[in-house]
Amino acid sequence: MKSSSFWCSLVLLGGWLLAQGVQAAEGIIQFSADAIQRTPDRPPMQARIHVGAEAVRSEYKMDGQKFIEIVRKGERVLINPARKEYLIQPGGTTPLPQQWQPAAPGTSPCRGVPGITCRMLGKEMVNGRETEKWEFVARANGHEVRSLHWIDVKKRFPLRQLFPDGSLVEMRLVGQETLDGRKVEKWEMRQTRPDGQSQVSWQWHDPQLHIVIREELPGGYVRELKHIRIGSQDPALFRIPADYRPVTPPAAPPAGR
Repeated sequence: MKSSSFWCSLVLLGGWLLAQGVQAAEGIIQFSADAIQRTPDRPPMQARIHVGAEAVRSEYKMDGQKFIEIVRKGERVLINPARKEYLIQPGGTTPLPQQWQPAAPGTSPCRGVPGITCRMLGKEMVNGRETEKWEFVARANGHEVRSLHWIDVKKRFPLRQLFPDGSLVEMRLVGQETLDGRKVEKWEMRQTRPDGQSQVSWQWHDPQLHIVIREELPGGYVRELKHIRIGSQDPALFRIPADYRPVTPPAAPPAGR
């Protein structure tokens, strides 16, 4: 495999494996787990992840070779152990919606998020749960974009979100279940487009880890964490070996080619 094709193909795993390992927040619970992604028309993809105090490491195989990805504040490190090479890319600091941190009632959900301000409009009940109704105002290129978000008072994540184009996302607690030996909450997520069409997905939230450990998406797509082991992770897992050499990212092809 050529070096350039290797670095380009690494991004294919992408998405959820890194999503569960995005920017570590203060006080995060450290753990390791197997991350598995199943799709209807492809063999399952699997990675071993380690969530540390300030970074997350994913280990997986591609074309029979072992690769490593480390996401830490401000950057994403791609490592090829066979070649003793690594590539550093900017990014790796944006958490996804399924990852949240508990906070006191009334705490602004925009805290620490640049370019967005929040204003609490009051309290409302959504699907039988008490929420705080917040208006988000994002400023970009001299324009304001406003959206509404109903934040669960206890869980501190959004149960309803109404976006400027009229699309709506709602969460509903279905019940309690045991998944891979862990007590979790099953939630229904309904996404409704401006034209009224909607689709439903399912999420299993782990109350101890404050993340989604299983997700079922329309079309038969499943992503989950299994064999979760809580405990401090070795800091060496998140370092680049001293004898590895950096490589330059492959240049983007000229426009139109």
